[in-house]
Amino acid sequence: MQEFILKCRKLMEGPGPSEAVVEVVTKDGNTLELIVDTDLLEDGHLRIGPVVARQNGSLLIELPREAVSGQTRVWVTSDRVQAVA
Repeated sequence: MQEFILKCRKLMEGPGPSEAVVEVVTKDGNTLELIVDTDLLEDGHLRIGPVVARQNGSLLIELPREAVSGQTRVWVTSDRVQAVA
């Protein structure tokens, strides 16, 4: 299965010792906050689940954990996602 990474911004460490709070920008320009394992972060990118759907330059992606808002999938612009070789 193809792996993908998503551009994100780390907001802070915690709440647990191996966790971080990150911010993800949706296709509409809104932001979501997620608490993720630091193992999923690398150089401003978050390892994500599969691309579920594609539509008009946007991708529906599976988040690695539920966002603070409760979402597990989100639409993002395709320029924010990269396939991992």
